[in-house]
Amino acid sequence: MCKVFFILFAALFAAVAMLQSQDWMRGAVVVTSVVGEVIVEEAGGESSQIHATDRLPRAVSGLLQIRTKEEAAVFLKTSNRISIYNEGAGFFAIERFEQDVGTSMDHGKSRLIFNFRQGLVVVDNRALSDDSQMIVETPVGRISVKDGWWLMSIVYDRGSGQYYFSIECADGVLRFTKRNGNTYTLRNGQRLKGAGEPSRISIQVSETSEEAGELFEEFALMEASAVELELSSEIFLPKMKRLRQVGDEAAEPAQVAQRPEGSAAKAKRPLMIEYAPQSAAVTPFRAVIRAPSSSQADLF
Repeated sequence: MCKVFFILFAALFAAVAMLQSQDWMRGAVVVTSVVGEVIVEEAGGESSQIHATDRLPRAVSGLLQIRTKEEAAVFLKTSNRISIYNEGAGFFAIERFEQDVGTSMDHGKSRLIFNFRQGLVVVDNRALSDDSQMIVETPVGRISVKDGWWLMSIVYDRGSGQYYFSIECADGVLRFTKRNGNTYTLRNGQRLKGAGEPSRISIQVSETSEEAGELFEEFALMEASAVELELSSEIFLPKMKRLRQVGDEAAEPAQVAQRPEGSAAKAKRPLMIEYAPQSAAVTPFRAVIRAPSSSQADLF
C-alpha cells in the first residue's frame, strides 16, 4: 500500500513540476527576404508594406496575415525554427502560434494553425519537437504534418467555382483530410493533386513533379541564406508575448519587451468568439379543422 502511494505521489509531483516548468508564449516571425511588394498585417491591426529594397531582416508578430501579388514572394523564419516561403497572388495567415520556452527557445513544444487560401506555400517544419502540433486549414481540406518538408499550391477559378491544388512532400509524413472526412497520407516523394468544388474534390496520388523538385532546391538556397543571418532569440523576443499560465488566471498577458514610457499603445486583450451549432430550421404549423361527424352535426 505504501509503495502504491509513493508511486502516485511521485507521478503527481512530476506532473506539477512539468506544469511549473512550462512557459507559454506567442511566437514571432522574421521576414528575411522579399521579392516585389508584400503586405503584412499583424495582430492588432498594424499593417505594413515591405519591399525588396527595405532593410531586412524585420521581426513581426507571430499572428499575421500576408497578401502577395502575382510576382511577389516572401521568406519567413519563425521563433521555433520553421521556414516558410509564400509566393503569388493569394492569402496566407498564421492564426495560432504558441510555443513553450520554459526549457528551450528552439526545441520546446509548439501549437500552430495556418490558414492558406490561394497561391503557393513551401514549409519546412522538421525542426519542431515530436509533441508539437501543426495544422493547415485550406478551402479544400485540412493538413496535419510532423517533421515535414512540403509545398502546396492552390488556384481558384471564379467562373466555375472550382479549386485546383497540389500537395507535394519532400520529407516526412503529411496527412490531408477532405471535407467529407476521407484522409490521404503522403510520404517522401509523393504528390497529391485535386480538383473540384470543396465538397466534391477528385484526388489523384502520384510521384513528386520535376517542377516541385526545382522549387525545393530554390527553397533550400533561401533557407541557407536565412541561416547565414544567424538569427538569435533577441530579434524575436520584442515581438513575442507571454501567455496566461496554468493557475495564474488573474494575470494579464505580459509583453516580453518593455514598452517605452509614455507610450499610448496598450496591448489589447484578444477577442474570443465561441460558435454555437446552428439550430434546426423552424417549420410553421397550421392546424386543420376536420369536418364534423354526423352525430356532431345533429347537435347544431
